[in-house]
Amino acid sequence: MIQVPASEFMDKKQNTSRSSLLGIFINILLPVLILDYCSAGPANPLQRPAGESFWHLGPVWALVIALSLPLVYGIRSLVVTRKFDLMSGVGMAGVLLTGVISIFVIGPEGRIHSATPWLFAGKEALIPLILAAAVIVSRSTGSPLLNIFIYTPELFDVSRIEQKVAANDAEQAYQRLLASSSWVLAGTLVASSIGNFFLSLSFMSSVMRQPEAEQQVAYNVAIGSITWWGFLIIGVPILAALVFIMLRLIKRLGQLTGLTRDELLLR
Repeated sequence: MIQVPASEFMDKKQNTSRSSLLGIFINILLPVLILDYCSAGPANPLQRPAGESFWHLGPVWALVIALSLPLVYGIRSLVVTRKFDLMSGVGMAGVLLTGVISIFVIGPEGRIHSATPWLFAGKEALIPLILAAAVIVSRSTGSPLLNIFIYTPELFDVSRIEQKVAANDAEQAYQRLLASSSWVLAGTLVASSIGNFFLSLSFMSSVMRQPEAEQQVAYNVAIGSITWWGFLIIGVPILAALVFIMLRLIKRLGQLTGLTRDELLLR
């Protein structure tokens, strides 16, 4: 067995941690700050009144820049790693859908179309719902999504686990464990879809109660609020659910294989 030096392992952990923090900053925090603080200013992106604060970019430029950041970051990650990451792809799809919806719902003088709350809520609910369906459907394929989200070969010593499962004649119990884990993951994504729908509907409905002249700025602020509160109210509980699924996998796999936690996980 090839041993990975401890210093190299720690470097990889630190690099992963830094990458995750950078991803949160670029994909969530920075766009929220731009949408909240830079949306003030002229609705016409070609106008720049004298005396306007330099950070008041206007609702159009603020929206364009805020949406461009996660999109560019995702493309850069794809180019650098030369490997498609599902979650980065989902994030970029969400950004593109937001951009497309924005093009169609922002009318003359910044007025927002009355259907916007339902369109945006539907968009926010659609992606996790599609992922939930994909998790279930992929169970019958050779590449279940559970292996991308949690039971990954980068984290678990899958080949060793499957050898032990075969040796212990526990294949049926092993498949039942993976199936139940997939269902729990799908249920978590469905809960996320429902939470996203009502959170988005609430924030976007408040935009429609604003005077027409202020609706485009309010629309930008609502997108920022949905991003931030979605991360806190929905994202953190989902992360806790994923941790629960992983710990459950470790416990049950240990019972099926007789392997310790350190033997189940790759170092």
